[in-house]
Amino acid sequence: MEVRRIDASDTELFKPLYRSVGWSVYLKDDKAFRKMFANSLSVFGAFLDGELVGIARSVGDDAHILYIQDIIVLPGYQRKGIGSRLLSAVVNHHNHVRQKVLLTDRTDQRARAFYKAQGFKETEEKDLACFVRFD
Repeated sequence: MEVRRIDASDTELFKPLYRSVGWSVYLKDDKAFRKMFANSLSVFGAFLDGELVGIARSVGDDAHILYIQDIIVLPGYQRKGIGSRLLSAVVNHHNHVRQKVLLTDRTDQRARAFYKAQGFKETEEKDLACFVRFD
């Protein structure tokens, strides 16, 4: 498997990944979908035999804050270390950034266990509060 930074301009390449995990809200507005990739700080892809099987996308200022926005692995390839490799690639590429943040659903125990295994802490563990507003 190869994990590398990829050109994010061909957004059609990413749509099957989002569909495969049911993240359809991202696909409702094609212009916004293209814009989110155009404005990303980095996008990494995981390739097996030339096939894109996963991506990790980040946003931020590349100095003090890095948001790891999306980590997606095709369902048939999950639990094979691909997500870990993608997350590691993003963190290593942006190692100079002081604060690395990601959000996941509180009820998604599998995702929470995955991020904890990768060294991330829940905000309560660091005496922090997280606030989100959706308009």
